[in-house]
Amino acid sequence: MRILTKEDIQDYTIGSTILSTGGGGVAPSLERVGKMVDNVHDAGKKIKIIEMDEVPDDAILFSHIGTGGGITSEMKEKWFFRSRARRQRDPKYSMDRAKVMREIIKHADREWCPLNTWSELPGQDNSIGTGTEKGEKRLAELAGGDPLTELHFEVSPGFARLVCKHAMVDRPYIDATAAGSRAAPEIGQNCFNLGNVKPTPAVFGTTMGDLIVVEDVLCFQRLEEILEGISTFSGASTRGIHQVSVQDMKKYAFPGVESLVMKVGKQVREATKKGKSTVDATLNALGGRGFKLFEGQIMNYWQDDKYGFIWGMAKILGTGDYEGHDLKIWYKNENHVTWLDGKPWVTSPDCINVVDPETGWGLANFWPAEWETGRPVTVLGVEIEQECETPMGLKIFGPQHFRWNIEHVSIRQLVEK
Repeated sequence: MRILTKEDIQDYTIGSTILSTGGGGVAPSLERVGKMVDNVHDAGKKIKIIEMDEVPDDAILFSHIGTGGGITSEMKEKWFFRSRARRQRDPKYSMDRAKVMREIIKHADREWCPLNTWSELPGQDNSIGTGTEKGEKRLAELAGGDPLTELHFEVSPGFARLVCKHAMVDRPYIDATAAGSRAAPEIGQNCFNLGNVKPTPAVFGTTMGDLIVVEDVLCFQRLEEILEGISTFSGASTRGIHQVSVQDMKKYAFPGVESLVMKVGKQVREATKKGKSTVDATLNALGGRGFKLFEGQIMNYWQDDKYGFIWGMAKILGTGDYEGHDLKIWYKNENHVTWLDGKPWVTSPDCINVVDPETGWGLANFWPAEWETGRPVTVLGVEIEQECETPMGLKIFGPQHFRWNIEHVSIRQLVEK
C-alpha cells in the first residue's frame, strides 16, 4: 500500500490528459485538484493505493461502468442542461446541480412530462450527475455487503475526484484498470469481456433519480446498447456499477496503469519546469511502448452529438519533419482511427493521443474549444496491452467494431517497418 501525495494526484491529472486518447472527460485544473486533496487531508484522511495482489480474495469488489457524450438537439431540448462546448476547468459561475435537475423536471412537468403523485424529485443523496451512489447502495444490498473498493474502468481525468471520494470513506484504490492504459467509449471494451466474465448484476442510475437493475443480459455489447438507450434519454449521461470477483480482477485486469499515468505526468511536469521537451519526457516515461506519430497544426475539427456519444474528425497539417503530409483522426469520444495522407494508419485498440508540445497536456474531445485552428500539436501513439491484440480484443475494439472496413495493424509494426 502507498499513500499518495498531492503531487501524485496532480501528476496523474497531467498524465491522464496525455494517455486518455482524447476521452475520459475534461481534466480539472491542478489548482482544483490540489484543493480536493487538501479537503481530504483537512478531514484527517489519506489517499491510499494498493496493488492487485493486496486485495483479499474474499473482498467484495465493484467496478463502475457508464456512458456519456452527446445527444441530438431534440433530446437536449428535453433534458440536457449544459453545453459541452462551454465547459471549463475552473468555471467562474456555477449552480447546485441537484437544484438545476429538480427545476428541469418541474418545467417538464409543467410542459410535457406530467409527474405522478408518487414521483420523487432527485436530491443530493442520489449523486446527481452520476447516479452512482444510489446504485452502489443497491448493488451492496444485492452483493450482501459493502465493497472494499472499486476497480477503475479507464485512464480518466476524473481520477482525482474518485480517489478523494474513496479516501473520505477510508477506501483504498487499486493500481489497475479494466480498459488498459487508455480510455474507452463502450463498457464492453474491457478486461472482463476479454476474459468472458459476466457483467451482471449491474445497477444504473440517471440524473433524474431513476434506478435500473439489470439481472441478466445477452452479452457485454447488448448491455452497452441498453445503456446507450438509457443515456440518450437521460441528458447524455448514465452511470452504473457492477460486481466483479477478486479472482477475476486478479486474472484479467491490467495492473500498474495508475502508476504509469503518474509517472508520465511527473516527468512532463519536471520537463516543463526545466524548459525541456514534454514530448521527449512522455516517450521516456512510456519506455518502448510510446511512439511519436505526427506533428503539425490543427487544420479542421468538427463534432456531432448522437446516441450518447460525441463523434467527429480532426485534421492536422504536418510541420517540420512532417511538412507536406497530413493526418486525419476519427473519434467516438476517444480517438480510434487515423489516416496518413489519406491511407488508413494507426487504429484502436492502440492508443492515439494528441498533445500540446509546449504544455505537455493532452487535448480532450469533450472540450472542443481546445481544438483551435492553427494550434501546434504532436500526436503520440501508445502500444496497447497485448491481451487487446487477440481476436476477441480486435472484435470488441478494432476498427471493424466501429464499422470501418479497415484491418488493424499493430502500431509497432506500422511505425518500425
